Amino acid sequence: MRLTGIQLKNFKRLVDFQAVFSPGINVVKGPLNEMGKSTLLEGIIAALFYSPKSTSRDIRDYASWGSNRQYATSLEFEDGASRYLLEKDFDKGTIRLVEHGGREEIDTVKEVSEKLAGLLGTRSEKLFLCSACIRQAQVSQVSAGKKEIGQSLEEIVTGGEESTLASHVIQKLDAKIAEMKKGLDSPAKTPGVLAGLRKQLQECLQRHGVVRDEVSRVEAQKIKLTEANRQLVQVKAEHENALVLLDKNKRRKDIEVAVENLTRDYNAAEELLGRIRAQQESSRKADEALGAMEGFADKQSVSALREKLDDVRRKREDIQSDLTECQKELAEIRAKLEGKRQARLLGSAGFMAAAIAVLTGGIVGTLAGPRYLAPLIVLGAAFLMAAMWARTSLVRERTAVSGVEERIHRMGESLGELAGHEQVLLAETGCATVAQFDEKEKRYYHWLETRAQAELRLEVLLAGKSLRDIEAQRSDLVRKLAVQQDRLTEDMMATRLSPEEFIALEKKVRDLGARAAELEDARRDSMAIIRAAGHDAEEQVSLEEELDGLQQTLRHEERRVVVYQLTRDVLSRARSEVLSSSEQALEQEIQAYLSVFTDGRYGQVRMSKEDLEFWVYSDEKEDWARPEELSGGVVDEFYLAFRLAVVRLVFGDRRPPLILDDPFVNFDSVRLANTLNLLRKLSSDYQIIIFTLSDLYDGV
Repeated sequence: MRLTGIQLKNFKRLVDFQAVFSPGINVVKGPLNEMGKSTLLEGIIAALFYSPKSTSRDIRDYASWGSNRQYATSLEFEDGASRYLLEKDFDKGTIRLVEHGGREEIDTVKEVSEKLAGLLGTRSEKLFLCSACIRQAQVSQVSAGKKEIGQSLEEIVTGGEESTLASHVIQKLDAKIAEMKKGLDSPAKTPGVLAGLRKQLQECLQRHGVVRDEVSRVEAQKIKLTEANRQLVQVKAEHENALVLLDKNKRRKDIEVAVENLTRDYNAAEELLGRIRAQQESSRKADEALGAMEGFADKQSVSALREKLDDVRRKREDIQSDLTECQKELAEIRAKLEGKRQARLLGSAGFMAAAIAVLTGGIVGTLAGPRYLAPLIVLGAAFLMAAMWARTSLVRERTAVSGVEERIHRMGESLGELAGHEQVLLAETGCATVAQFDEKEKRYYHWLETRAQAELRLEVLLAGKSLRDIEAQRSDLVRKLAVQQDRLTEDMMATRLSPEEFIALEKKVRDLGARAAELEDARRDSMAIIRAAGHDAEEQVSLEEELDGLQQTLRHEERRVVVYQLTRDVLSRARSEVLSSSEQALEQEIQAYLSVFTDGRYGQVRMSKEDLEFWVYSDEKEDWARPEELSGGVVDEFYLAFRLAVVRLVFGDRRPPLILDDPFVNFDSVRLANTLNLLRKLSSDYQIIIFTLSDLYDGV
């Protein structure tokens, strides 16, 4: 037999596991313990030997932890040219063995067991575990299977345990046959096992009939319960999905409202910060502009400078007014002078010189000459007097002109002084003219007003808070907004419902809840009816299993009687011819394997027929020794040789797979290499599956 594949479901940690096996040597390797290798080995054993109808706790405990279902196994294997599929469902208690090609399909535990025993070479799990299946640290633990090994050897070679006790065995067989058949032919106070089994079988058949009738009456309710459970699961699933979708949309709406409120608050905070920054910028620009104005240190100094300039302006205006009046007065006096041409003529130097000349000529002429020149004296005196009068008249007017001109000159000087003072004042502000000062003063008060308004608005905007407080508030809003937006997942957006769909979903949730309640009521009613029944299908199955077990036991016991009878008949002929040859064959097989494993150091083996005890000859001790008295490595090597020898002899031409769970941990490198070489040779006849943590087997 060669395994080609296995599938395990709900088998301990292997919830859904598949593996494929090849001819020759297979290595199942994992880097650490607790990864499922031992579980896979146990799964192979369960697939080969465990009955899916068994109620044994040891068999049922392989179900995955937390699962409400039992496990299932599916094993594919080949035997010669035939390919088989062996399926076991420990939850339903079913078994099926199918030969590919549709040539054969059987589905009872007994038939499958018999067919599998023929293909594998045994139906005994113990025999398999003590020979073909070698678990780590259990190489030398064969005592549990000694009975099976012995019986198998007996079935093959002798039918007895010891040649010297053959007659005693025949006597015991006769007694056993009589004991087992007691009560069959006539009533007995203490019936034998066959009569007892037949009585138990009859009683079980009667109980089974009662239970079967009772179970048939509740099958309809079970069907109704199954349907109600199916619908309830479906309705609950729909109800749960609808509730989840409804909750998502409620949470989405809440989050969107929160996002909207936070966004509004954030925009308000951002707008407030913008306005605050605008006012701060306005104030900064005003400060910058005010700081750039030369001579405009503060409002008080500007006001004082303005007063001084205004004073200069008023004084200039007063002087200008007086100057205008003086200029008008000067013009009027000059106009008068212009109107006194005769007086200007008479008072002129030429006229006066002429008058003096006439007067002098008259006087000189009179004194020196004739008297008729005397009028010249009068005329000259008259001219002189007229000139003196005219000059006196002009002097007064000219004095007035000089006075006015002097006043005008002084006013001009005062205006000049005022202009100089004004330039000094203007120079303090970097202005050349009053107009520039006026413009600069205007800008100065504009920026003062701008700064004052900005500070006032800023005070109103801050409302007692600092800019840092408002920025911290905005940052907190940003963080909260990000948190809410993160909560608004793509799944929420993908399941967004319209208002109409939301209302429809709420109605669907209510309807599904009501339907689930109805199904729960129907389910409780069916369960009450089923509980009221005196018997159930499980009891029927149990009785059927009991019936099947009793029938199998009865057939087994009947077969035992036949075997005992046949054994009794052939034992005497077989014991002397075969027993010795089987003993020698087993010893020779063990010696051959042990010599390979120990690199020739140990090769002589002696066997006890009574209890399958062995001795190995030790050159070091120069005597025979029990394997357990040698080193740990030799112990493992001997029992490995023993197991392989048993496989060779007991299974005969059957070729069960050899399953090795890291049995070579105590082998040194030389003996391990020899062992692996032997495995290579064995792999041409046997499929070998090695479970290991090590990389030592990669080469084979």
